[in-house]
Amino acid sequence: MQDRTINNALLALRKQMIREGQEGLEHVEALLTARGVHMPAVLPAKRKDAARRGYMRLQVMQAVRGGATLRQVAAHVASVRPELSERQAYIRSGQCLARLKARGLVTRKGRVWLAP
Repeated sequence: MQDRTINNALLALRKQMIREGQEGLEHVEALLTARGVHMPAVLPAKRKDAARRGYMRLQVMQAVRGGATLRQVAAHVASVRPELSERQAYIRSGQCLARLKARGLVTRKGRVWLAP
């Protein structure tokens, strides 16, 4: 087995132990130190409630199907994404609507957003 493979396996084990709070971390780090391997900082795992790609666009499009103001769109988004505050939902909805308008997927008449 190549040294690089062993080093990568130990680094992956270290990352898993840190993220899951498992015991024996000091032993893995001692092995890595003895092998002269640099141990980078371990970032926290991705949140389980993180939005999927295109989910925000889908929710905004559903909200504007019959016509809706930005506030109504934001209220809909906040109801389906409870991890977002009302302010965050408002900002993200506005950004999403601007991108959808640039693509020609929604139009605006006064304060009302419409989807064809």
